[in-house]
Amino acid sequence: MSSNDNITCVEKPYTLSSVNKTTAPAGTDGHDWCRYVVERDNSTIVGCMRGTLQQVTAYAEEFVQNLNVRSHSRKNYSTWSPPNQKKPASITK
Repeated sequence: MSSNDNITCVEKPYTLSSVNKTTAPAGTDGHDWCRYVVERDNSTIVGCMRGTLQQVTAYAEEFVQNLNVRSHSRKNYSTWSPPNQKKPASITK
């Protein structure tokens, strides 16, 4: 076993940077929109959601928690992509 086998990569977690009231996105109605910002290192995720400041904050905190769970899972796969499937055998002519 080499000395590198004991080294583990520890990534910083995603954090909720801000949640603020904002104007409705173009083409939408309502006056109850909020903008949230999630960050980690050089990554920034910006989202808009309709709801009270409290509702959007709760949603964004759960979103951050789910991102951190997925990014630190042992398999490190996305739940948004289908599992690897065998490719069909190629047909030769």
